[in-house]
Amino acid sequence: MRFLCVSAQLEGHLDWGGYLPTAVELMRSGHDVLWATGRELQSELAARNVPAAILNETGWRWPPPPPLKKGAAPEEEFQRLRMIRSLDQWLDVARVQAATQELVEVGKRFRPHLIVSEMFTAAAAIAAELLDVPFAVAGWPALQAQPSGPRESASGSLRDLARERVSACCRHFGATGVNWAPGGVAALQSPSLHLTYWSPRWYAGMPLLPQTRMVGGVAGPPLPRQTPWLDRIPAERPWIFITLGTAFTQDIGFFTIAARAAAEVGGVPVLAVGKGSATAGREEGWTAREIEILRRRLPQPSVLVERIRFAEALPHIAAAIHHGGAGATHALVTHAIPQIVVPKAADQARQASGVSRSGVGYHISPSQLSVPLAAEALQKVLADDAPARLNAVSLQKEFAALGGIPRAAQLLVAAA
Repeated sequence: MRFLCVSAQLEGHLDWGGYLPTAVELMRSGHDVLWATGRELQSELAARNVPAAILNETGWRWPPPPPLKKGAAPEEEFQRLRMIRSLDQWLDVARVQAATQELVEVGKRFRPHLIVSEMFTAAAAIAAELLDVPFAVAGWPALQAQPSGPRESASGSLRDLARERVSACCRHFGATGVNWAPGGVAALQSPSLHLTYWSPRWYAGMPLLPQTRMVGGVAGPPLPRQTPWLDRIPAERPWIFITLGTAFTQDIGFFTIAARAAAEVGGVPVLAVGKGSATAGREEGWTAREIEILRRRLPQPSVLVERIRFAEALPHIAAAIHHGGAGATHALVTHAIPQIVVPKAADQARQASGVSRSGVGYHISPSQLSVPLAAEALQKVLADDAPARLNAVSLQKEFAALGGIPRAAQLLVAAA
């Protein structure tokens, strides 16, 4: 069978707990896979031997719109503008229409039996309908529409604006929107399959639709230590992993607070701060000056690296403070590591809620993050008999029992 996978052009959008590994598993099983995305991910896909269709436009705006300055605007208006900025990133009408046209042409050439998409490539949902191909969403559950509150149902609300944009995109192509949620928040919704790499306990109490299928996940075998800093960290002290993922990483305040909190509880901070930390002069990521400022503010001993290899480092990590990216959160769960999540984006808030619901850690708002609060949360999770640590072990077992990547591939084959 032929599977056309679609994603935005950010490294984290290859993940969602197992999206790219599922494509690799499909190929290992003899199926044909083509991954449509921006050229920014060409090398990552090539490293996994996944064929790529490079799109000039994915529908996802990158770099993002410029940051908002609050100024004298009332708080409610400022928050409204922030939400519109977020909407502009993935649901800009002109960008989505251009991406849809490209995907349709890719689909005509590749003739997929199933189109698979992460949640933020709106064009994939429309292209699948135009090509009359079954559609699946990877990494995100299908949710029942919830009643709107008075503020949300008011004329001109953000929810209405988002749905107007979806309608405009569909009208442009004569599509009905069969792969979109019929009510509530504008969201991709497959009629047949939403494949998630999480578990029932993770979603406890959420109004899931029956096409949501959960496969959990299993940590890969640990890699032998090959990175020099791993052997330089005091083994008798707990290692605290600290990261903001691979995008939006330049936050000296977050890393300083988290590292000092880790030191306060006797731990060694292990900071993975993203691009620019190892090579000065890059046009993206941290500048050399910013890295030097951060180094001077860190307690000693600390480790400051661009990124870590999960399979090599996570078996030695005692706890984590991070942003709530799906990939990092999922990896920590499959390694039974308690975590403190400080989310900065909508999808990260979902992971923070899952951490709280399943009892494997704590959720701290970015506006409330402080050394005392983060240290208190770390102290609660570091003891061997801490509830969060025990819950992390039981959740790890629940994830493993659901079948992981092989099961995910089977579900996609069944949906094609």
